Amino acid sequence: MSKLPSYEHVVQYYETDKMGIVHHSNYIRWFEEARVFVFDRIGAGYRECEQNGIISPVVEVSAKYKTSAEFYDTVVIDMKFVKYTGVRLCIEYAVTDKKTGVLRCEGKSEHCFADGDGKIISVARTAPHIDAVLREYTEV
Repeated sequence: MSKLPSYEHVVQYYETDKMGIVHHSNYIRWFEEARVFVFDRIGAGYRECEQNGIISPVVEVSAKYKTSAEFYDTVVIDMKFVKYTGVRLCIEYAVTDKKTGVLRCEGKSEHCFADGDGKIISVARTAPHIDAVLREYTEV
């Protein structure tokens, strides 16, 4: 299994709330930013998948907030593919402060794979090269 690259994000002012901390909804957005970044880097980018007729809707997402990030902090988002069946992919996330290493948030998302009409598909049959990439990065 190969290690997925990390994604870094600098907290923007508009992502904070009246208390000066990151609003909880932004962590879910950061999970998506990290997914798009990581999938591009490993050779299974969203654009390429869509060109192959594959979309990957989110079926479930959750986040556990540990500590607060603030404006101008840099956070590092690490992902792990913890389960991949060819039809579904489960991802875990850890959001940490780049400077201190303190865990800010951890989360999970589950995705299915579908064609343009929303019909569930097998990536192994539809795009074997993308299937091979996802299997390479999935923990066993």
